[in-house]
Formats: sequence, structure tokens, C-alpha cells
Amino acid sequence: MNVRELISFYHVARLSSISKAAGFLDLGQPTVTLHLQKMEREFGVTLFDRIKRPIQLTSDGVAFYDLVKPMVENLAESMEALKSQMEYPEQRGSFVIGAYPDLVLHRLPDIVRSFRDRYPSVQIKLVATSYTDILDRVSAGDLDLALGNRPESEVPSLEFNHLFSSQFVLVTPLGHELLDLPEITLSDIARWPLVLLGPKSYTRRILERALREAGLSYNIPIEIDIMEMAKRYVEVGLGISVTNEYMVQPEDDSRIGIRRLAGLLPTTDIGLITLKGKFLSRSVRNFMDELVLKLNERTDGR
Repeated sequence: MNVRELISFYHVARLSSISKAAGFLDLGQPTVTLHLQKMEREFGVTLFDRIKRPIQLTSDGVAFYDLVKPMVENLAESMEALKSQMEYPEQRGSFVIGAYPDLVLHRLPDIVRSFRDRYPSVQIKLVATSYTDILDRVSAGDLDLALGNRPESEVPSLEFNHLFSSQFVLVTPLGHELLDLPEITLSDIARWPLVLLGPKSYTRRILERALREAGLSYNIPIEIDIMEMAKRYVEVGLGISVTNEYMVQPEDDSRIGIRRLAGLLPTTDIGLITLKGKFLSRSVRNFMDELVLKLNERTDGR
């Protein structure tokens, strides 16, 4: 016995007609008759009284129908639901996106809200982590996509799609003497205690490399995971920091000093990082489109 035979039996019983059931199922009448005969042989019972017209279920047939009916109807409902889902793939699914903690905090909420308004059934997992962890997790296939800096050196397995560029900025307490200098040098920065993100962060890697290449010694008395926290420690006078301009919010101007470091440190590129060859579902691609659209609306880098 197979599912097709059960379906044939169900519709013959429902319609009290082999020919009508065959027409409904788009099968030949001999095929439906064969299905019924196979089940009757298998169970050793007579399911239909074929003498009467229209044909009627026997007592064994009634008992069998009561068992088969919920099975076939549930199957039909499941098939309809499956068909509906497959016709609208963008309305379902889940994915994992990685980004720096401050991007997750400041840049992604509006994007995620806009996406969720359009696709409320799609589940999103946000992973807030560092630059090197992002590259490692995308390479391992643990992240479907990530928002971060262009890899410092080419990684053959990764694909980077540029979204925007950003300058490095110096962050100091308000009124700090560095803000009055006509030009800030690496030597000026190295003289002050630094409040920086961890060694896996892109900004710290670039800054420390520049300081080492210049032969400068420096001090990092405070290391912290999130730039938003680092800015608070700078605000209360515990040191200075260097970050990317996109990490600075408009309201920061009233509580910390900010100076661009154009020419002192290289411009950085921010974009989407994916694993080459990895299948990206419709929901992932829709989110990427939403992210590109929203980030491109912000052209001031802040």
C-alpha cells in the first residue's frame, strides 16, 4: 500500500464513484480500480459494495475510511502549505549576519526594522564581534554575510562588496590640547594614554602598525570591547582614542573632541563580506539589498 492508493480510496469513498474520483485525480479509471483492488487484497477485506449504484462503503470500508480520512486531508493541507511557502521564498527562512558591536548598535537597528516590516516571518541572528572574528566566521561558513572592513590582504575564499569609505578620527576629552594643533602626528598621539578596542579590531591593528613602523612607543592602559564605551572613558579624561568616523554619532560633538586624521592613517572601506560559492537564500539577498539601500542614504560617513 502506498499514499497514492490511500488517496484514490479516499476520493472514491467521498464521491461514491470510481469514474468521478479518477477525473478528480486526473488518473485513468483502470488505475483507480487497481488501487482499490490492491488494498482489498492486502487487507483481505471488501471495501466497497460494487453491486449498488452509486457504490457504497462496506462496514469494513467505513472503518477504513474513518482512519484514512484525517491522514489524506492533513496531507492535502500540508501540500497546500508547502506550495504556498515555495511560491514566496522571500517570506520565510533565517540567516546570520555579523558586524562590529557599534555597527550592530547604531547602524543596523533601522535597517533590521525596515526589513522586518516587509518580511516579518524571516528570522535574523545578529552576531556582534571583531574584525578578525568576522573574517574567520565568514570563512568557516558560520555567518551568511557580514558588514565590516575590507580584508587587509586578499583572502581568496572571501568576496568583498564595497559600500562606503570612512576616515579615521581622533577622539579626546573636550578642550584637549591636541584639538588645537594645526596638524596632528603619530608622535602626538603616542604621547597620550590610549583607550582602544581589543587587538582583533581593525582600527587598533591599523593604528598599532603605523606606530610601530614610525618607531614610536605607546601605552594602552585601557582596552574595551565596544567603541561606545571607549568614548565614555575618553569623555571622563582617562585617555584618548582613535576610531573610524562612522563610529561617531552626531550627539558625540557635545561630549568629546573629534578631529579627522586624513592623511595620517589610510581611508578605510566598509562593505559586505560573504563566502565565495556559498548559497545565499532569497531572504539573505533581500536583506543585502535593504542594507545597501539604507547605508547609501547616509553619505556623510557619520
